[in-house]
Amino acid sequence: MSEVVARYNDYKNTAGMALDADRPSGSCGAASMRFTAAGGNPATQATDLYKRFDPGHDEVYVRWYAKYQASTPWHHTGVWFGGYDPPSDWPNPQAGIRPLGNDRVSFSIEPVWGNGGPNPVFDFYNYSMKMHTCSGCGGSYWGNALISRTTFTADDNAWACIEVHAKLNTDMASDAGAALEVWKNDSLVQRFPETTGTGYWVQDHFCPVGADGAQCRFSPTASGPLDIQFRTSTDLKVNFFWPQNYITDPTAGSVWFDDMVVAKVRIGCRR
Repeated sequence: MSEVVARYNDYKNTAGMALDADRPSGSCGAASMRFTAAGGNPATQATDLYKRFDPGHDEVYVRWYAKYQASTPWHHTGVWFGGYDPPSDWPNPQAGIRPLGNDRVSFSIEPVWGNGGPNPVFDFYNYSMKMHTCSGCGGSYWGNALISRTTFTADDNAWACIEVHAKLNTDMASDAGAALEVWKNDSLVQRFPETTGTGYWVQDHFCPVGADGAQCRFSPTASGPLDIQFRTSTDLKVNFFWPQNYITDPTAGSVWFDDMVVAKVRIGCRR
């Protein structure tokens, strides 16, 4: 395990990391990595690895396999990636603060809905310059969910292949050229820009065409399409990768990661 950790710029709670023979079908290695975290103690509530990569890129595909322990109160448990300008050797999420467009952007897929119950629902938890807030957020901006589909789940104790494509805007004054996509087990879950219609915002949750999450049953607070302008400066690139398990509840929980890849082209699941 020390050889794995040595490849990263920063990490937390190596005592909560373990190599595990449980791995997805077709895995290219002999073991997955198990991240265990529990709240109540600052030393154990966050178990993560963080990698800065140079040079940064305007477009990346990130593919990973994950398995989530059942009945766990997840807080932020998944794979985050994005960019800082200037680049950083450690994670600096600045929770609750909206990016300016020339400083940072982050993308993540993690269980967002139904944590602690069976098969919690995945969604984005993204920070970008065009993100929305909510009436009860007290002026803070928390990561925006953008998918809102009840079938996009982190199935209990089952391996899933997740891939995210993020392309930063090529016009610094608009979202022109930008793209955001996510697949589960090679099936497209969501694509932006939307191609089948226009979604809408309900406070800080975006509801694309076909969304069926409970949050989308309320009256829209803004109409779409989703503005995916991620930056105002070409100096902001995608330059970090951050798999993590962060649990604030005293209950411990484990997530397994395997076959994590960052690439310039579509990767797809292993066969």
